[in-house]
Amino acid sequence: MTGRILVIKLGALGDFVMASGAFASIRAFHDTDRIVLLTRPAYAGLGRAGGWFDEVWIDRRPVWWKPAGVLTHKRRLDSGAFERVYDLQISDRTCAYYHLLRRPRPEWSGVTHTIPTLCIYN
Repeated sequence: MTGRILVIKLGALGDFVMASGAFASIRAFHDTDRIVLLTRPAYAGLGRAGGWFDEVWIDRRPVWWKPAGVLTHKRRLDSGAFERVYDLQISDRTCAYYHLLRRPRPEWSGVTHTIPTLCIYN
């Protein structure tokens, strides 16, 4: 049975390119799993072209003061039924994404705060 893996990389172009080694390592380790990249629109093409991901999702950057957008994002994350998440961004935004996920949450490789209020959408 194949698992579902989420890789989050939202950063700048240079950061995205520098993460290509991590992308390749994740793909090699999870060779039979379905891997989804969550990234910004500007990097979706690079994500698809690299051959590391089965799907590329666009991060619409929901803002906390617009609950409908946050709820839509939560539903999308939950719909992925991910077993593991590689948070290569490690930001307040991705920390908030961790706290949006339904429980039990997937294994999370990255940094999360134990108090959700410390995670602020920026």
